[in-house]
Amino acid sequence: MRNLVAFLLLLLSSACLYAQGAEPDWKKMDFLIGKWVAVGNEGGPGSGQGEATFDFQLNKKIMVRHSYAQYASGPRHDDLLVIYAEEAPRAIYFDSEGHVIRYKIAFPAAESVVFESDGTQPGPRYRLSYWMEKQSLKGKFEIAPPGAGSQYKTYLTWTSRKQ
Repeated sequence: MRNLVAFLLLLLSSACLYAQGAEPDWKKMDFLIGKWVAVGNEGGPGSGQGEATFDFQLNKKIMVRHSYAQYASGPRHDDLLVIYAEEAPRAIYFDSEGHVIRYKIAFPAAESVVFESDGTQPGPRYRLSYWMEKQSLKGKFEIAPPGAGSQYKTYLTWTSRKQ
């Protein structure tokens, strides 16, 4: 009986440690940390201004991007992107227009990250890419219509400078 209790305690403590998870490895996304101010954009809603801030929260368990864009042709767009680690890095996006997008994350090159909608939701697919080019953070948002697979069309591109 004593061995059974010891085994159950060991099993429970192992489960608790697993549930806490290991510290996410943020090295591949460190280049994003900071406040970025848009200095130019093309496509989609037209010219505008905006900024994004990437920082860690919850004792570095998650990375959060707060972003806004103000376009001449419409209302201000605010959004929130929460990046977290499960078995692989993932993200979930919310915006002021009511969109919710679940992303898988890939790292195609150094100082480059791609967020691609995971395909579990009906409707279009989305891809959000960031990469460093010299001292600028470049970005691109693409949309693939339902049934188009990975045939994305660029909706918006932008360049940001660290403030």
